[in-house]
Amino acid sequence: MIGRRRVLLAWAVEAAFRLAQMAVSSRLFDLPPLLSLRRLVLGACFSIGSGGIIGAGCLFLRPHALRGGHLTLGNRVKLNHAVEIDYSGGVVIEDDVWISQGVLVETHDHVVSPGGKELWPITTSSLVVESDAWIGARAIILASVTRIGRGAVVAAGAVVTRDVDAYAIVGGVPAKVIGHRPRCPTDPP
Repeated sequence: MIGRRRVLLAWAVEAAFRLAQMAVSSRLFDLPPLLSLRRLVLGACFSIGSGGIIGAGCLFLRPHALRGGHLTLGNRVKLNHAVEIDYSGGVVIEDDVWISQGVLVETHDHVVSPGGKELWPITTSSLVVESDAWIGARAIILASVTRIGRGAVVAAGAVVTRDVDAYAIVGGVPAKVIGHRPRCPTDPP
């Protein structure tokens, strides 16, 4: 009985967060005075730093009534339109990160097992996107990724299946290192 109540509570909290997001996700809220209202509403549900932008249609969710996991956005984080972040395993996006339109971030995975799909176990993992990283349009970050390093660049359309080193540029399906971003003299090692 207690387990069932916990599941119902998890669903209720998730539903409330999604309703709040739906209320402010339209392009109408991209207007400068309303953009602040979007950040205010989302800030009531998630930990959001100052000076950032969250575009229309962004969705932060914990599917399957998964509990735990939190979403933290640092200062000056810019999320373009239609970014979807599954934070069921926990997601920290540090300062000055850009995430382009249509990016999908997953922190849960289904373990293929015998029997019906509804019986397959679900695993979660945490993700940290370090400062000054940039994730290009329509990239997909899978649950096997736990870190996108400082200053890294993920090319548009890439499918990232493993961690990305600091200042690496990755692209392709699956994503591979295709270059390195030059460091500024003031960048930490």
